[in-house]
Amino acid sequence: MSVAQASNALRKSAPENRTRPKAGPAKPSSPKGNRGAPRRKPAGRKISKARAVPSGRKPGASAGNSNTKRSSAAARSRTTANRKNTGRKTAKKTGYAFATSARAYLVLIPTVALLLLGLVMVFSAGQIIGMEQGVGGYRYFTYQLIWASLGILAMIFFAKFDYHKLGKFSIIGMMVSIALLILVLIIGIDAYGAKRWIPIGPFTLQPTEIAKFALIIYSAYALAHKGKRIEKFAHLLVPVMLAMVIVCGLFMLQPDLGSAIVIGTAVFMLLAIAGANLWQLAVVGSAAASAAVVLALIEPYRFQRILAFMDPEKFQQGASYQLMQSFIALGSGNIKGLGLGMSKQKFMYIPNAHNDFIFSIIGEELGLIGTLSVIALVGLLMYGGYRIARGAPDQLGKLLASGIVGLIVVQALVNMGGVTGLMPITGVPLPLVSFGGSSLCVCMGCIGILLNVAEQSGTHTRGLR
Repeated sequence: MSVAQASNALRKSAPENRTRPKAGPAKPSSPKGNRGAPRRKPAGRKISKARAVPSGRKPGASAGNSNTKRSSAAARSRTTANRKNTGRKTAKKTGYAFATSARAYLVLIPTVALLLLGLVMVFSAGQIIGMEQGVGGYRYFTYQLIWASLGILAMIFFAKFDYHKLGKFSIIGMMVSIALLILVLIIGIDAYGAKRWIPIGPFTLQPTEIAKFALIIYSAYALAHKGKRIEKFAHLLVPVMLAMVIVCGLFMLQPDLGSAIVIGTAVFMLLAIAGANLWQLAVVGSAAASAAVVLALIEPYRFQRILAFMDPEKFQQGASYQLMQSFIALGSGNIKGLGLGMSKQKFMYIPNAHNDFIFSIIGEELGLIGTLSVIALVGLLMYGGYRIARGAPDQLGKLLASGIVGLIVVQALVNMGGVTGLMPITGVPLPLVSFGGSSLCVCMGCIGILLNVAEQSGTHTRGLR
């Protein structure tokens, strides 16, 4: 064999010269060994085993770039979610602020309306009494206008003064009001058989109205600090019930049974809202009602009022004279009324037409529309006060709002009930409407406290602090 032939034989037997597939890249050997010839790719399929490039990504893009874009998309998603959550929180805060201002306006609107109506009606009814007394027809209206201005200042002051600090001064207020109630028995002006006014220059001060205000604040402050202890009988009696007995006892020495009934009812409502035991409260309330009945029966003029309430026509020339004249005024007004200034009963037929019986003059001059409007405004004030009490930020605010609303509404109902014959006449004024500086200023101050509670409800919201 020649050298050339041997070289060709070795080249043919070498593994490099074996037949190789013409298409497709060579596959790495399987770990299990080659079990057959490698399969060819179908004709026309030019996609390799490498992972296909997603649409929108450049062929040269790396996995790091893909992760970066994914994280950016997640960040954008989180940012969008945060914006939505922030929007929800802002909307929630804005909605609550709107609700808070709505509650405040539910109190402020009827207050202003009743105040303006009172000024108009005092001008209408007071001018006849002023001319009869020789002091001029504008005297009572001028005084009421001055007291209304002072009342607005009091409302603004208490609306800005933190009611938590007000509670701390309630003990001092109680001591001052009790001192004034004792002082009125010594130097007070005697009118209609009662001493209820202290003369201060051309004006008079009625300590009864101040004592009502002080007792409500003191009771709310004490009950807020007692908490669950109010369920015990001893904590029910001291100090709230004890303070109420002292104040009502001084009221009765004037005498002023109507104011005692009003403040007593308001305090009992406050105790019920504070969580006092209802059975214990019923026992104490029954005892207080029995005492009021006894006091009404043992005093001759009160007993006559009860008889007049039960049968007005029988005593129309005596104890029920005012009530019968009130019926005439309300009946004369009919639906639309006789018109402003056109009342006939204010010409000294109804005593104190500008004060306790101003509701009758409203019915005569403005008719049933006028009287129902007053009732609706009082109802709106009550509803607004209830909303403020319900949304109060703490127990003290809740009790203060409830006590103030109870005091104003109960006094309004007692006045209108006496004028319309639904209740015995008690001689309490119609809040915000009747002539009287002490009552007007105290009521306006109470409204200011309600507004303060409503304002703090918006800054101490649960879940938004």
